[in-house]
Amino acid sequence: MSEPSRPLLRGLLLQLALRALLAVFIGFGLLFEPPNANVRLHWGIFACYVAMVAVWGLWARRSADQSDQRTKRVAALFLLCADLTVVAVISVDSGLSSPETWTSDVLQHGLFLIPLIAAAQLDPAVSAMIAIPTVATFFVVNWIDREANGHEPWGSILLRTAIVFGLAAGSVALSWIQQAKTRTIADLAQERTRLLEEVISLEKRERQSLSERLHDGALQYVLVARHDMEDVRDGSVEGMDRVDFALAESSRLLRDVVRELHPEVLARSGLKAAITSLADGIAARTSITVHLDADGWPESLRTNVDHLLYSAAREFSTNAIKHAHADNLRFRLAHNGSRAELSIADDGVGIPADRLAQSVEDGHIGFASICTKVLATGGQFTVTGSPGTVITMAVPAAPS
Repeated sequence: MSEPSRPLLRGLLLQLALRALLAVFIGFGLLFEPPNANVRLHWGIFACYVAMVAVWGLWARRSADQSDQRTKRVAALFLLCADLTVVAVISVDSGLSSPETWTSDVLQHGLFLIPLIAAAQLDPAVSAMIAIPTVATFFVVNWIDREANGHEPWGSILLRTAIVFGLAAGSVALSWIQQAKTRTIADLAQERTRLLEEVISLEKRERQSLSERLHDGALQYVLVARHDMEDVRDGSVEGMDRVDFALAESSRLLRDVVRELHPEVLARSGLKAAITSLADGIAARTSITVHLDADGWPESLRTNVDHLLYSAAREFSTNAIKHAHADNLRFRLAHNGSRAELSIADDGVGIPADRLAQSVEDGHIGFASICTKVLATGGQFTVTGSPGTVITMAVPAAPS
């Protein structure tokens, strides 16, 4: 048997405590203010109620996680009706059969506890369904006791009934608020779990992609150079040229990989300088006109998300160069004290939503990886624009 979750267990314990309080209230009421008629009937109803609460407590504790929502709602309504029925029957019967006693006047106040018990269900529908009968019962009991109470003014009865109505309405609102809060927390926990799973999966794919790049790039040149060393030993000038070319290409590819893993300019001079260097490099090796607006980022600022933002700038600018057919590329970098903002915009062909989904399925995970990491930090990530593409992200950024 699996243990019920803590919030659910607390709700059950609260309901059990309120019902125990109601049972004690009824028992003391019958003991110290007994009616003159049908005493055994009232004690029999009370005993049945106590037994019902005990059985419900055992059932709810054992089946809290196993029962479906419909079963839980039916059980909750059944027991709430039992709460209301016990107080209503004893109050009405003692008011009609023993108007000279205080039994009915005392026990009717037990109706104030019923909306609280209903609110502990965290189900607005259940609270609403029990609210109207509770208010109606309170009004009827006061109507029956009116003559015994010296023709109590209707204004007094209506005022007390209004208080019960307010309590019942408040229980419905409280149930709705608590249910919404519980649902939000559950959704956030589920989303957090999903994001963590995606990050782990994406990191695994990125490592695989890096391994493939090293294997298919630098390692192949090293193997070629090793093979050509036989010709170098024989004094072949062409072999020496091939080895030199292979080692140069291998060095270039390894340098590119190292730069992507941890750019030297980012570590040495910070994010603003790294983005500036990236923009200058794009402008130098392509025909794209690059615009950079980094005035909103202090020169000496270092944050805990610098590497993430640089990776995003590199990834999305590479996509723009390869696929967007753009003439202009714009970077905007800013920091407002608690959040870092980066946007990359181009005037190319744009990114259809189906192409994004297909690229992830095909194993091109750079876009999805950056998006997932931004969301995992509690940031915001948006893609807009047509034609062209504007990618904007805002993430919490603490100075480091």
